Amino acid sequence: MPTTNFDFDHWSQLALRDPAAFFAAREEAINAFIAAAPSSHREELRELQRLIDGTRAEAGAPMKAVRQMMGMVADRLELMQGQLQLLREESETLVGHIDRIQQR
Repeated sequence: MPTTNFDFDHWSQLALRDPAAFFAAREEAINAFIAAAPSSHREELRELQRLIDGTRAEAGAPMKAVRQMMGMVADRLELMQGQLQLLREESETLVGHIDRIQQR
């Protein structure tokens, strides 16, 4: 995926000056990002964006939306931590098997 320089001041000023243009440009940037992703990831990214948009809409207030999305991030990190722990345990088991085979 291509990396871009994000100009916070530009986006902030656009949001203040012309909210409709901001949301149109935001949608365009998101769609371009998803389109640049490998095709195998695009639907998952679209679903994630729908989840984010839904969370923002339901929250009613920006800070509430941020708190809810940070909770979603924390949940995903916990899942990743659990998967990483399982991977470590399986790797240690595999190393043990390899060591036993090599000692024969």
